[in-house]
Amino acid sequence: MLTATGLAVATVTAVAVGGASAATSHTTNRVVVDSLSLTPSSPTTSTSVTATAKLHATRTLQVQALAVGVRSASGAHFDFKASGPTTLSSSETVLTPASRTFAAGAYSYFVEYESGNTWHRLAPTGSFTSNGSTVTPTSPATPATSATPSSSPSGAPTTPAATSTPSASASASASASASTPVSPSATATTIPSQIPTTTPATTPASTSTSSAAGPAPVGIAGSWHEVFADEFNGSSLDTSKWTPNWLGCGTCTTPPVNSAEQDAYAPSQVTESGGSLHLTLAQQSTTVNGKTYPYKSGLVESSGKAQFTYGAFEARIYLPAGGGGVANWPAFWTDGQSWPTDGEMDVMEGLSGDACYHFHSPSGGPGGCASGDYSGWHTYGADWEPGSVTYYYDGKEVGKITTGITSAPQYLILNNGLYSSDAQPVAPSDMQVDYVRVWQH
Repeated sequence: MLTATGLAVATVTAVAVGGASAATSHTTNRVVVDSLSLTPSSPTTSTSVTATAKLHATRTLQVQALAVGVRSASGAHFDFKASGPTTLSSSETVLTPASRTFAAGAYSYFVEYESGNTWHRLAPTGSFTSNGSTVTPTSPATPATSATPSSSPSGAPTTPAATSTPSASASASASASASTPVSPSATATTIPSQIPTTTPATTPASTSTSSAAGPAPVGIAGSWHEVFADEFNGSSLDTSKWTPNWLGCGTCTTPPVNSAEQDAYAPSQVTESGGSLHLTLAQQSTTVNGKTYPYKSGLVESSGKAQFTYGAFEARIYLPAGGGGVANWPAFWTDGQSWPTDGEMDVMEGLSGDACYHFHSPSGGPGGCASGDYSGWHTYGADWEPGSVTYYYDGKEVGKITTGITSAPQYLILNNGLYSSDAQPVAPSDMQVDYVRVWQH
């Protein structure tokens, strides 16, 4: 057992962790980590690692989430699953998140909590290696390094959507120019449990390679070269790659993607700090084009700036928790310029608490949902090849679609949406993105 014990934090400082603000701030709540340990201390890639932390506060503190954060030598996030809202007090709190595995490498780990939509890191910091690697881990105060290859294809946007509630899912169809936001209409299809699925693989692929010095797709086999990346290590959104709303002008607040949403999309809800993109949902009445929405939220899309035909698409995303799973309707997806003719690839969308995948085209929208709770930090990927798309969550295959796969270029979208009939919305909520990367053969 590897243990770090007995170090107190007299004043908690907000640092660049798990999407925390890059600015330094202080709180008068004093938090003490009594002990922090990992078992086993020298795991292999197939070993489940368990974290145990004991802590208390010198005065009562309500926190949004509590977690054991983990960083690789490059600064990438590999956190254990965070807990939900918690009250810290003088009584000891024991944190034992679900166990997980780690790829070969060196890591640092620590306790962190979220308060006021900001992550706060606590001392002490421990370190461990998986598979005996001797690489020195990066200090957790150092954000991940950035890789920023560019891609600037062009195209005129149109509108897609794929949605679901416990009883139905909806898909939207409409068109618009880049300067005109859209108000798509929804048509009911089937519930996620009725969508054809495939049996997920039990182990991730292990032969993914990259011809460049940058990282390779997690679990996706093959030889790849990176054609697009945003590591979100700056202080503001890179508008050469993204537009911060749904197909509108750079400063416009737009209607939602789908008429089944409760939220408008505003650039004010898109920020970048602490090594992460933040797409923040807030309960704030917002009127757009004469219609009032009870919420506003964040979305980024790359139409007219970056689009791709085939490749490996991957993002590491923090999804807020709610109702025992994923809260609200967050999504990482791609779309062609003429929906549904050009296709829509849903790498991940939160539907009724589950993380789900689909491919929409004139042939339909087959797909399914992965088992397990995907709130917190996870990696979502898709390998789009001629005639098939294979989906990978945390490097493990969760499904494959071989019908209706299109071949037109598609652009990238990430959004933190809210379905209109969601009985238990979580707001405010912060969908965070550590990175987005695209590779091709």
